[in-house]
Amino acid sequence: MGGVVDCDTCHNPGLPKLTEIPLPSGMSHPVAGFEAACMTCHQGRASTVTIENAIAGGSDDVINAELRFINPHYSVAAASLLGSTGGLGYQYPNKTYEPRFAHARPVSSCTSCHDPHNLTVAEETCTTCHQTGNSREIRVSRMSYDGSGNLNQGIRRDIDTNRQRLFVLITDYAREVAGTPLVYVNRHPYFFADHNGDGKPDQREGASVSYASWTPRLLKAAYNWKFVGADAGIHVHNPHYALQLLYDSAEDLSNALGRELTDMKR
Repeated sequence: MGGVVDCDTCHNPGLPKLTEIPLPSGMSHPVAGFEAACMTCHQGRASTVTIENAIAGGSDDVINAELRFINPHYSVAAASLLGSTGGLGYQYPNKTYEPRFAHARPVSSCTSCHDPHNLTVAEETCTTCHQTGNSREIRVSRMSYDGSGNLNQGIRRDIDTNRQRLFVLITDYAREVAGTPLVYVNRHPYFFADHNGDGKPDQREGASVSYASWTPRLLKAAYNWKFVGADAGIHVHNPHYALQLLYDSAEDLSNALGRELTDMKR
């Protein structure tokens, strides 16, 4: 019958002929062999450019009735792997971001870790250098990014903690600055109005009310929050890019809320 992903998706005879793929940022990235299939499907559908075009120079904290949430898409592993080389997270002006994550060789491509047919990770590859094959327990930095000071926990814990902190700032900003509380539900369009603050989407004529009080500042942060969460393996693919996106988004919202950003590190 065929589907979104079938045999021909990866075994198409034309794939090895591709030398680069276009990205939503307008950039192109070189690919080798069947990496083209992985990079094409897992690059997401939006970028810094997409967000900038949507906000079109609007004031950071002024609601734009035309704005709607922009979803980076699902399983954006290639987007996070490429980092600033692809520009697919929202990258704040005058900030520098981690480029494509260059893992130690021979881990240099998608299939270096993933079985191409079932996508399982070959943990024995990890244990060549690391003490564990559980990627969530691997730490790739001697710096604590979540303020815990715990350098024994996996870098994934730092990412998860800072992403939770960013979401608190998103909800506080929506309520205090945009003037309309929001709630997240894991279905399109993801963010919904919650005027009564009961933690559930408002209802109108039997349907959930989409969030419509977007400001440019709120959209940028929400996009990055969703982007980091859209790659379950971002702690392996490009952990520092994830931490930079989270920090810059949190810093921007904190400034608007008149708060000092504590504990989080870039």
